[in-house]
Amino acid sequence: MNLNDIRQEYLQEELIIDSLQKNPIEQLNIWFNQALKSEISYVNAANLATVNESGIPASRVILIKDITKTGVTFYTDYRSEKGLHIESNNNVSLNIFWKEFDRQVRMVGTAKKMSAKENEAYFQSRPKSSQISAAASYQSSEVSKEGLYKACDSLTKEYQSEDFLPCPDKWGGYEITITGFEFWQGRPNRLHDRFKYINDAGAWIIKRVSP
Repeated sequence: MNLNDIRQEYLQEELIIDSLQKNPIEQLNIWFNQALKSEISYVNAANLATVNESGIPASRVILIKDITKTGVTFYTDYRSEKGLHIESNNNVSLNIFWKEFDRQVRMVGTAKKMSAKENEAYFQSRPKSSQISAAASYQSSEVSKEGLYKACDSLTKEYQSEDFLPCPDKWGGYEITITGFEFWQGRPNRLHDRFKYINDAGAWIIKRVSP
């Protein structure tokens, strides 16, 4: 197999600076709503990159759960690999890719834990089976399949008469305050449209960059 022979042409409409919102969060909402209306799969999936104490990067796909006035939120096990990375270095990057639109949104920012009240409210909104899985799992830690299922069975029996489980202390959300954005639109002949939003003392400046 020769990966050099794989070619993909980008035929979507151009992205022009005059069409962009002055606030990048508003632009993100517009693109998200367009993707939602198209009913594409995993519309809220994003690649989250973190760095460990030795400066070694790691990335994984997470699900964005909310767009706030200053960024986005997601939920995880605080003792997971990404949680431990954020604990030592809360600078992160996110990349959303909607292949159906030939679009990417690249973001950098800082992650901060959400409140226990917010965590509890979201945790209780999840299906009970998902609550049990989150409580039973110590994400990124070594485990046997039998041990994981045994822990789930034990919690299922313990809370069989309850509508939901209490949110574990080890589990919760992060809000990422975005400090930089790039909106990328694929275009023919690799002449992609790329616009960066740069925060200058609280004001957003939009710059076109070379593809």
